[in-house]
Amino acid sequence: MMGDDTKAGFGIGGRLDRSMVDVYDLSQVCCRTVGGQDPARGNSSEGVLRVDPLTKVENLFCIGETIRYVCDVAGDLGAIRRSYHFSPIYEEPTSARTQIHAAGFDPEWVALYERKEFRRHDPIPERTLRHGAMLAWSEARQMGANTPETEAYFEASERFGLIHGVGLPLFGPNDRDAYASFDWGRPLEEVPAEHISLIKALSRAAQTRVCNLLDQDKRKASLSEREAEVLQWLAHGKSRTDIATILDLSPDTVKTYITRIYDKLEARDRIAAVVKGLRLRLIYL
Repeated sequence: MMGDDTKAGFGIGGRLDRSMVDVYDLSQVCCRTVGGQDPARGNSSEGVLRVDPLTKVENLFCIGETIRYVCDVAGDLGAIRRSYHFSPIYEEPTSARTQIHAAGFDPEWVALYERKEFRRHDPIPERTLRHGAMLAWSEARQMGANTPETEAYFEASERFGLIHGVGLPLFGPNDRDAYASFDWGRPLEEVPAEHISLIKALSRAAQTRVCNLLDQDKRKASLSEREAEVLQWLAHGKSRTDIATILDLSPDTVKTYITRIYDKLEARDRIAAVVKGLRLRLIYL
């Protein structure tokens, strides 16, 4: 459970069930742009714009955009909170190097969850991955013996209203597993089954796409010492203004460094830049 739009993380595995999504009408919830030629868009006989979300995901070429698309669709389907946690291979899903993209969470909860000592006591991602299927946060609490620290975590999450959410394990190729969470603010039994099926399939498709994009990028990249410093702070979720203060630079200078980093890593946003930087060992957390 987690944070704000400054970080990333996500996952999948197995076959994708298109039966729930081929006829999914997103004309009211997901069609935000009308210009250009999009292979995921098409017109029905009544002239209603229809979208196959899985096809859309398969045609995205940016890691961050792929992750945000799933979270946006979940939001359009009524999920008031959603997050995607992407961890380096063989690391715990709550490690300091896990990149998280999330939306809808209280800013105070975000600040609390970003504290490494607090986040590492969140047992839900690990228990969800071990369970191997969608798991309610309340059920995860009952799955194992809780330490005083994990009980304190659950009590804190309840104070922030994090009660009815679910975790989704995402098993990717080459052991690139991830975790996603969704909270509709009510028991899962009250959420339309077709919405849940779509979110499961779309999350899994997105994790596969993210992993494929990482595998496609085999080129080496190098950053200057200052660029690596800036990227390091981006990985810690710092804003451009924060980084300027920390490094005693002007915000415009930091903006220039960020632009250079994106160009060198062929990244369109912070999420993609940080994930690539970690994979290429240009930065460490």
